[in-house]
Amino acid sequence: MKNILKNAENTERLLKLTSDTMIILDKNGICIDIAIYNVDLWFMKEDKLLGKNLLSLIPPSTYAQIYPEFHKVLTHKTRSVRNYEMTLGNTTYFFKCIMYPFDGMVLCQYRDITERSLRKLELERKNQELNEIQKAALIGNWLYSSDTKTFTYSGHTDILSTEQVQETSLDDYLKLILPEDRKSFTNWLKDNLQGNLENSIDYRICFQEHIYYTRLKTFAREYDKDKNIILEGYVQNITDIQQRRNDINLLTHAINNSTEDIYSVHEDGTLIFGNRCFKERHGIGDTQDITKLKIYDLPSYGRDEKSWKEFAESVKRGDTAQGYIVHNPLPLCPEVLAIEGNAYWVTSDKGEGTVWTFGRDVTSRIRHEQQVKRFNRILDKIIENLPAGIVVKDISNNFKYIYRNRESYNRGIKMTEALGKDDFDFYPLETAKRKREQDIKIAETGKEMHWTAEEHDINGKSIYLDKRKMKIESSEFSPILLSIEWDITEMERMKRELLVAKEKAEASDQLKSAFLANMSHEIRTPLNAIVGFSRIIAESTDADERLNYYEIVAVNNERLLQLINEILDLSKIEAGIVEFTITPVRLHSLCKEIYDAHVFRCPQGVELIYESSDEGIVIDGDKNRLFQVVSNLIGNAFKFTTNGKISYGYHREGDYVVFHVNDTGSGIAADKLDRIFERFVKVNTFAQGTGLGLSICKTIIERMGGNISVSSEIGKGTTFTFILPLTAPQKEGEVQEDSEERVPESGKGMEHDNDSTTTSKENGECLPKKKEVPHSSVPTILVAEDTHSNYVLIKAILGSTYHLEHAQDGMEAVTMFEKIRPDLIFMDMKMPNLGGLDATRIIRELSPDIPIIALTAYAYEHDRQAALDAGCNEFLTKPFVQEILKDTVKKWLK
Repeated sequence: MKNILKNAENTERLLKLTSDTMIILDKNGICIDIAIYNVDLWFMKEDKLLGKNLLSLIPPSTYAQIYPEFHKVLTHKTRSVRNYEMTLGNTTYFFKCIMYPFDGMVLCQYRDITERSLRKLELERKNQELNEIQKAALIGNWLYSSDTKTFTYSGHTDILSTEQVQETSLDDYLKLILPEDRKSFTNWLKDNLQGNLENSIDYRICFQEHIYYTRLKTFAREYDKDKNIILEGYVQNITDIQQRRNDINLLTHAINNSTEDIYSVHEDGTLIFGNRCFKERHGIGDTQDITKLKIYDLPSYGRDEKSWKEFAESVKRGDTAQGYIVHNPLPLCPEVLAIEGNAYWVTSDKGEGTVWTFGRDVTSRIRHEQQVKRFNRILDKIIENLPAGIVVKDISNNFKYIYRNRESYNRGIKMTEALGKDDFDFYPLETAKRKREQDIKIAETGKEMHWTAEEHDINGKSIYLDKRKMKIESSEFSPILLSIEWDITEMERMKRELLVAKEKAEASDQLKSAFLANMSHEIRTPLNAIVGFSRIIAESTDADERLNYYEIVAVNNERLLQLINEILDLSKIEAGIVEFTITPVRLHSLCKEIYDAHVFRCPQGVELIYESSDEGIVIDGDKNRLFQVVSNLIGNAFKFTTNGKISYGYHREGDYVVFHVNDTGSGIAADKLDRIFERFVKVNTFAQGTGLGLSICKTIIERMGGNISVSSEIGKGTTFTFILPLTAPQKEGEVQEDSEERVPESGKGMEHDNDSTTTSKENGECLPKKKEVPHSSVPTILVAEDTHSNYVLIKAILGSTYHLEHAQDGMEAVTMFEKIRPDLIFMDMKMPNLGGLDATRIIRELSPDIPIIALTAYAYEHDRQAALDAGCNEFLTKPFVQEILKDTVKKWLK
């Protein structure tokens, strides 16, 4: 049996089983003999090859590979073993050819390796694809030996791995891992060495001063012959993935903490997502599954199913992508006036359409806009009713009108007709040219013009006008030209007719200027608080703080409205257009109403006393006007009485009733009593008001057939007395007034200096206390301001950044400056005891470097120049803008 392989009878059989095809070629390449084994190819047939020149039959590319080897075997009698590629038709074949020298010929052993070669090429292609995938995915391979405790790795992680195999010890690798991740890494490695290969691990390494996130996974565990444990796996650089995840988490956190409503909804109304603000507004709990809710089923949502579908369809069309506003959108939250937002149609990865909505509560803005419109209307009314013609022109737009109330000599031009037109549209050519020359001169030089001119009214009568033209510039708007004209016809005629009246006319002109300046001051003072606290209300998130600031705004609104009412009352009463409602008035009931309205406004330490008399007295008069007069006198006494009492009452003397209002206040100097009832006269120039109050009272009393007088003694008090007849005289042409005549609001008194403006809540006790920064760590600002609400406003704006001290008059400002040595001073110009200009001069002598900022309601150019001449560094007017106030402080405190 052992000679089976050597037995000649088995030779052919063994060759068929194990041998390759054998071919003998002569020196020219002609096939002499062929024995085909283990090949079944169409071209490898004996009848096709025997006797043929095989070298001429093979393709040129294959011939170029085979012939050199064929020639070498013939010449050098050596063996050749090589693999070859041959393309016949559309098919490529791979074969191994072993050539032997054989009796001057060449014996070729042919072995077909096509299938193996194709598999090898496919494997190489797969390896190349895998290599590219590893590059794209930042993946590498690694081995770990428990015996040597070393990592061997290669790949494309862009951290440590490269295409070249590298090796590092476990200790060195642990040094690269961040300390807080090392323990979890070593625990994971221990689990894998024990056979637990299920989990991967994510950790961070610090390499070349950068932090990278790395993921390691084991996919094979083996023992070698020495029982050494070999772990094999992949490593991936997941830094970009982790950073994107962190970005998503950050974005989610930002969305959740947004003050806007952010939510997404399927087209059918099913909620997908809602941020924290949306959930809180609609009463959805954090643990509640939002995807089970329909947006239109929420009781706090303002749309029903039909309205929602219409809205979603409009979003799908792109109608609302640019924004929308829904008024009163939340039935359960009526305090929300409107929601403004944007909605977008987004198609999800699943192809589903969704609506994404971003909405914000614009209630504060709407209320602020309403308030601004209200104030603008009030100011328009003030300007319309001022006894002056005011024209504003746009210099940059060829001097076209942008505002005008009237002109004394051409009252037929309406505001709506004048806008966008110029002087050439309304005046004769020569007049228009003259006006244009003046306008151009003022625009070019910036110098104000002031002159008196004779014009003619629409009836051709001569009138005399006091005219001013000035240029107003600002970085916030294009330059404008302001024209103000006063009709001084009567004054000029009296001046020309009566030289002896010259002094009185000049005094009247001075009163007019003082009235203008005082009006500017009195309007700006409450506006300063209104504008300033309105801005703070809009920015504040504390409800109590907003409520208290709103009270300050309300009080200053009241002050501003009272100012307007006084001006209108005086003009109407003196013009005889105010109608008095004469009815029987029971004085006891009236006085009780006055007491109830004022007792709670009585200053601390002062007692209000109603001295009751005959309760049956009834007089003919206007109850509302009587209420106004007594209330004004009591309110006036409130301002000048700090302790003691204020008493009022009445008694009958024949056919008359004598009323009195007595206080224990500071009193009025004897040389000022004679002028106390004149218009625009303010005995105390530091008190707020226009100087109209007592003039109005005097006019009302006289219109009802009575008279009013005053007696006073400095330091002891003042008594106002007025007398009215029991039966009011019927004046010719007088008309009964509607019974709904406004009763002045309680507490709106007037002061001894002919002012009826009410005092505001300036004790500051009801205001929230702002948290101030430590005194030692920040600059100190001294605020010299006699109006406490203005100080509170400045403190509300600057108190969180700077330390503020308050001086209530100029004298206190000088004393406090020497005591605390502040870094900056805000100086009001109009203060009792010592004015702002004098206080500035004194402080400037003590310190030439301290920044002093004038902050005043006086806004004319001469006021500004006076402040700068006194030593102020800058001049700011009330109402001021928060940003300008802050920037000014930063500028001078650097």
